[in-house]
Amino acid sequence: MPDIPQPIRAILQVGVKYGLVGSVIAIGLFFVMEWMGENPLIWTAPKLVTYCVLFAAFPLLATLEFRRYHLLGDWKFWQGLLLCVLVYGIISLTTLLVAVVAMQLDPGMLQSYQDVAMQSLETNREGFLEQFGEEQYAQTQEIVRATTVWDVALDDLLKKVLIGFFLAATIALALSIISSLQARNSSN
Repeated sequence: MPDIPQPIRAILQVGVKYGLVGSVIAIGLFFVMEWMGENPLIWTAPKLVTYCVLFAAFPLLATLEFRRYHLLGDWKFWQGLLLCVLVYGIISLTTLLVAVVAMQLDPGMLQSYQDVAMQSLETNREGFLEQFGEEQYAQTQEIVRATTVWDVALDDLLKKVLIGFFLAATIALALSIISSLQARNSSN
């Protein structure tokens, strides 16, 4: 990578390292959830908390390593944002691939996802009918029945990307503010 500037090269190296380590943990959690009888594609409170912790911890650790060992000059917001996005992006993409392969190998995962979606739709039937009507309810049932492996995997990816970007921006902004305060205090 001789043509890539040093800060970018360091961001790539650190980001890929922490992204892959986080991916191994996320993939492990995927299979632990499946082993426990839970469908790892259905978003529950424990899954949300787990991904929030993963998407906060690994980008933060990557950022701290970058700042400690690779930072040349002043800390920039874009460096933290790029590093965090790289880390959670790698985790999200690898879990997307694992989810697609797992659903291909075990079609019961997709069926379980559809069953839970239909059950949720049935549970909220009255409110749905009041708000949208019978025709929309029937169309929604058809959409749930026609859900594909890629629909589920991309939905899962989108949720992870939204969570990850929110946390990445928060981490990068917090570290930028801390760096600015430290620079101001050291100049006084």
